[in-house]
Amino acid sequence: MSTQLESRTQACVSTAWIILINKPFYPLYVWALIGAHAALLSCATLLLAPLYFVVPYLAHGTEWRARLALPLVGLGDTIYATKMIGPAAGTELFLLPCALLAIVGFSAREAFTCRVLVVVLYLVYAALHGRYGGPLQDWAPDELARLFSLNGFAVASLVAFIGLRFARVG
Repeated sequence: MSTQLESRTQACVSTAWIILINKPFYPLYVWALIGAHAALLSCATLLLAPLYFVVPYLAHGTEWRARLALPLVGLGDTIYATKMIGPAAGTELFLLPCALLAIVGFSAREAFTCRVLVVVLYLVYAALHGRYGGPLQDWAPDELARLFSLNGFAVASLVAFIGLRFARVG
């Protein structure tokens, strides 16, 4: 028996799918912009991609948990990628769409959850910013600039998708 998901949950599920569909292309972009040596490390960022499957899975059980899972999975993915590639590459910027999802993923009735998520995201940022240590690979300044540009564009694209997708939420 098929049940219709609430509109915020549908938007979270479609956001999780967009991330999952696009994630395998990241190493290819890195390869094109920097080279094979960089693409190998960027492949490691795919290790946490399966966690995004949790969102559609949870959506058919407890919708609130699915909406909670998406920004938390994004947080874990962002921390992992930032440690792997390094904060100078702009991966930490992915905390912005995580915060946006924490805000738009919940209704006014769920303001407490929204506030807690936003505070958690902020505290994690404050606790880790500048404390990741060195990346697993040394980057030349021009490589970092290209990675930062790539990640900045990816963040802007994800924020735009979230904004457009959640604009339809009633």
